[in-house]
Amino acid sequence: MKRILAMMLVIIMALALFACGGTGGDTGSGDSGGGNNGPAVASEAPKDDTKEWPEAAGFFDATYDYSKAKKFKVGYLVSASSFLYDEFDKAFVDWAARMNINYTGMWAPAAASVDEYMSGIETFVDQGYDGFLLDADVTLYPQVSALCDSLGIPWISCMGQAREAEQYMFGNQRIAGRLLSPNAGFNNTQFGVDMVDKLVEWKEEAWPDVPWEKVGVISIDFSFSPQLHERTDGAEIRWAEISGLGEYNPDSTINPPNFFIADTISGTLDQVTAQNLVVQILSNPGDVEIWLVAGAIDDFAMGAANAAENLGITDKVCSVCIGGSSLPPQWDVGTFTSWRYAEFTAQSVYAEPLIAALWSMMAGQATREELWPEWVKIWDKGDVYQLTDELFPPFNLPGVKLEGGVPVTSETHSYATLLLPTQWLDKDTYQVYLEWTDLYAYGDGAEGHYKYDKVSDLDLFTARIPVPAEYNTYPVG
Repeated sequence: MKRILAMMLVIIMALALFACGGTGGDTGSGDSGGGNNGPAVASEAPKDDTKEWPEAAGFFDATYDYSKAKKFKVGYLVSASSFLYDEFDKAFVDWAARMNINYTGMWAPAAASVDEYMSGIETFVDQGYDGFLLDADVTLYPQVSALCDSLGIPWISCMGQAREAEQYMFGNQRIAGRLLSPNAGFNNTQFGVDMVDKLVEWKEEAWPDVPWEKVGVISIDFSFSPQLHERTDGAEIRWAEISGLGEYNPDSTINPPNFFIADTISGTLDQVTAQNLVVQILSNPGDVEIWLVAGAIDDFAMGAANAAENLGITDKVCSVCIGGSSLPPQWDVGTFTSWRYAEFTAQSVYAEPLIAALWSMMAGQATREELWPEWVKIWDKGDVYQLTDELFPPFNLPGVKLEGGVPVTSETHSYATLLLPTQWLDKDTYQVYLEWTDLYAYGDGAEGHYKYDKVSDLDLFTARIPVPAEYNTYPVG
């Protein structure tokens, strides 16, 4: 049981790390538990005293006077201590300072104890806490949700979605258990598509004359995690479309030509395992001349880069990843390898809607079913569906019963899945984006986490993206 819990915690951290980067330095407070230790914002928009609420529930509003509301007491409860949670903790400190929240910092139970985590929730409620930011073991959320609801305490999950355990199919889409709360995060399959698109962009610039038949794609996977595996699915789907060499098959043992899966489940979720697997493939290239490597997390892309360097083929390999917090420090000191790009979201951008959503629930601006209403996916919003007895391929799961094309439900909800924007980091422009994240999180002229040349144009990038059309259309299949 302890090994399974430890593995689940690793997966939770990996799922978050692939899509958000570290803050690049200390907040300067020395202690994240003081409530208002974040750097002061030097330039804020004028406050609008006529506003009863922030402009939109679940987002920070620089023109709203948060001191008009109660100073809410909030804690960040995690299943186990880690560097990644530390980085999120820093981001919450910063936003809490701007939202008049008494943020008491991160707490984790000893030895990742499930019993202590659950009892900790009750203890903090007894101590007068008004709400929780939670990063629990994902398998624990059904119990967490029931307990928090019984105690009447607002909460929001952070890096892992809060879902029931039972999986099912809705058309051709696998649902990893029904939602229990709104959440903010990313489209895992789209990440795989994005990585292949970026890799092909590099190939067309660096090796435009090499035909697809001589291009190989390696997707570094960890199939134990359905979420991480979805990035391999996305990469395979996109490679099949672009290359025209074959068709996508959800069976991971049947792949288009020149598409290789390096599954780190054969070892551990780390750089060394990824490097060893990639070396095996690169050492037996067949007719392949150019290699494109899609890595779900930093360690995978770095392992691929090490493999290419050891074999002396760095110029013929490009690796990318989702996340990339380890990449700017390499570029800062002039280290350039075949790990050339990373799709990145700063934790300051990630943390904002989470703590703002919690504030909205605590203040009474919105319930958890009223947050981010435009981001409610009509086929994955927490409804309790009636399921078929028949099991459907490729995952052999029951399907949602439909009548007249509409799902049969016994309980309806409206929990949102907010998607966050990402930005590709490259060696020529990464400093500008990282400085923009400080501008967004702190305001113009304030001291942030990054130490490059400051930017002052808030419109250089965005912290919002449009809702995909698929959110309002039932999947078929």
